[in-house]
Amino acid sequence: MRKFLLCSEPPLSGNSRVLPIPEKKTAKGEETDMRFIKRLILCTILVMLCLISSQCFAETKSFSSVKAAIEYVNTNQPAELTLEKNKFKPTDLLKIKNAMPENSVFHFTTAWGKVTFSDDVEELDLKPKDAGVTIDELRAIVQLCPNLKSVDNSNKANPSNKDMIPLIEEYPDIHFDWKINLGKGHYVSSKATVYSTMNRIGSGKELNSSNLELLKYCPNLKALDIGHNNVTALDFLQYVPDLELLIIADNEVTDITPIGQLKHLKYAELFKNSFSDLSALANCTELLDLNITWCPVTDLSPLDDIQTLERFWANMMRKLPEEQIGRFREKHPNTESYFYPSHAATVDGWRDHPRYKHYIWCFKNHQWIPFDEPLPTKK
Repeated sequence: MRKFLLCSEPPLSGNSRVLPIPEKKTAKGEETDMRFIKRLILCTILVMLCLISSQCFAETKSFSSVKAAIEYVNTNQPAELTLEKNKFKPTDLLKIKNAMPENSVFHFTTAWGKVTFSDDVEELDLKPKDAGVTIDELRAIVQLCPNLKSVDNSNKANPSNKDMIPLIEEYPDIHFDWKINLGKGHYVSSKATVYSTMNRIGSGKELNSSNLELLKYCPNLKALDIGHNNVTALDFLQYVPDLELLIIADNEVTDITPIGQLKHLKYAELFKNSFSDLSALANCTELLDLNITWCPVTDLSPLDDIQTLERFWANMMRKLPEEQIGRFREKHPNTESYFYPSHAATVDGWRDHPRYKHYIWCFKNHQWIPFDEPLPTKK
């Protein structure tokens, strides 16, 4: 039989382990725990107060006046403010934003006339704005809307060139569509695909070459009619390389070298000018219609390799040698051509052709449609 020895204390041997008896906490330890708990509670309260405070400052507000909005901002110094249901103009909204504390957040939605937009807008159409847009309002919009990529104000005559051009240069990442003042009462939209001065002889509204330098802001032009003006140089054509139709009739042009940049030119009325060298036209290998009536040209050889040419009018060219006429007809047996010494520029059916009627439609409707595409049917 196994015997057990009862002891009041465990035997002390080399392999024996003595478990420590838990001591009672001292008053000092309990005080430390209480301080920790109090700090934890205090931190929790502070976090809750911060959350409540931020919610208060991020309120969505509406104000009856700009003055009331600014007074609210000055009194409450909100970290975040959203304005809704207001009709403040951009310059007034900018005043409110500028009154906000540093590093604060300002959001808005405004119904400004017939235009409604918010601070996160990327594309803004200002054409419905009846009274137009001033440069101050446009600059305010740019400062209020950090995501802005394009602004269309192309059906208004303001802001002016002197205001718009610096703005465009200052904000190159924003695309501005605007109404360009060419002078003498002529305006063109920067997004235009067709433009005609619609001048008549002796109208008193003739433009010169320096006026047309402003076409650098119209890169989308496909058709340009500047007939019956006082144009002497064509350097501005460098800005519109995609032209398919060009009319410079009845001007004072002595050098057509810049036309050589128009690789896709198809229709050209160049009559009644003073140039004599056609070399630049050798680059226009897509030409279909060419009229150089009343120009002092003596050499047609630059046209030899333009096999697309369907119509060629060269009336009233008394300096043109007869052998040049024969050479042209030999090189272009299928081209309809006229070389009458006494016929005007547009006789013999020049403007009865479907292409002429097509481009007239484009100019009247301010819309470019390529010659090989049908015009919209009338409703």
